[in-house]
This record gives sequence, structure tokens and C-alpha cells, in this order.
Amino acid sequence: MPNAFYGIFNENKVILDKGETSHLKIVRLKENDEIKVFDGKGNIYYCIIEKIKKNETICQIKTKETYIKKLTPEIDFYIGASKFDRMKILIEKLVELRVNNIYIFHSKKSQLKFKTIEKFKKTIIESSKQSENPVFPEVGFFDLKDIQTIKNPIVLDLTSTKSLKDELNHMSKVEKISIILGPDMGFTEEEILKLPENRVNLGDTIMRFETAGIYTMSILNYFFDRLY
Repeated sequence: MPNAFYGIFNENKVILDKGETSHLKIVRLKENDEIKVFDGKGNIYYCIIEKIKKNETICQIKTKETYIKKLTPEIDFYIGASKFDRMKILIEKLVELRVNNIYIFHSKKSQLKFKTIEKFKKTIIESSKQSENPVFPEVGFFDLKDIQTIKNPIVLDLTSTKSLKDELNHMSKVEKISIILGPDMGFTEEEILKLPENRVNLGDTIMRFETAGIYTMSILNYFFDRLY
């Protein structure tokens, strides 16, 4: 269950939608109870539940805080479209580990073609609430043909002989790092030739798609001491 709720600010009130109202009822919260609400932009509202309706809840704002901590460097993750259940696990953990932005791209070996981003937005909202992350990561689609425009890219590549640690030692003062993780079926040879040259190997082991992403994000947090 969420540690906070997601709401929309509207004329000095906070409105919870149908899904958030359902969560409210499941945890047996009632009118006049106090809850914490995120808007995803860093604002934290401490509210009194004013009215619980069938499909929405109206809350009166008691106090407001703004989350101002900036994690450096910013970490963007570019993820090759894969089976949704595995992508969901990865995205949930990236949110908990405070990724900044997530971009989904379709590779030739992607088993699924996602037409909308809504499933991923929902996953981010749920994970942000549970991990009490007031600033929700942005998520969107990315076209692989624009891969060369990415800032400070690091490609996860089993064929590389360079370690992630070696690469990070040259990036100690950068403001943004972009991790490129191919789909669970990997890149085609043609796609590999078009990828940025900064490629790293995660070691002498074969990791599942989602494990590789979580492992990489954890290393970045430790190396840069991002969470402190």
C-alpha cells in the first residue's frame, strides 16, 4: 500500500482520482483523516480528507513542503522495450534508486511494441508513492536513430572489455550520465555498430535484463554517493 497518495492541485484543494480513492478506501481512511499527497513535481501536501466520493476524493491542504534536494549526477536510463512484467520490475527499482528520467526505445529485437506510455507512468507513480519520492521521474519514448544525441552515454555491452568502474573514473565531475540498456533479446549487429563507443561490461556473469539495470543503478549511487 502507498506511503503517500498522488493528487492534482486545484484551487487550494487536492483532488485524488478514482484509483487513489480506491486505495484510500482499502486502507480504511475516512473523512477528517490526515494524509500525505505528492504532485510528482516535488510538492508535498499534508491534507485533511474533506469528502470521499465514488470516483474522487477532495482534500483540504493543511501545510505544504517543497522537496529541493538535487541528486548529482542526474541519471537517465534508456531501456529497450521488452516483456512488460520484466520492465515493470526494472522501472520500480530504478524509481526507488532515484533515477531522473526513463526513456523507452523499440529495437529490432524488441518482442513488444508499446503504443502508449501510460502503463509506465502508472508504474512510476505507484513506486514513487511507496518509496516516498516526491519528484517523479519523467518517462517517454525515444527513437533509437537519435542515439548519438544522448549526453555522456554508457552502453551496457557483454562484448566490451572495459569495466563500468573504469568508465566512471573518467566521469567524476559530469552533471548527467545516460545508461543505455538493450532489450532482453539484445541488439542486432547493425544496431551495435550505430551505438556510442562508450561501452562497458558488468563482469564475468550473465545477468537478466532487469538485474543488469538495477545493478548498474546501484553502482552509480554508490560511486557518486548520490543518496546522501
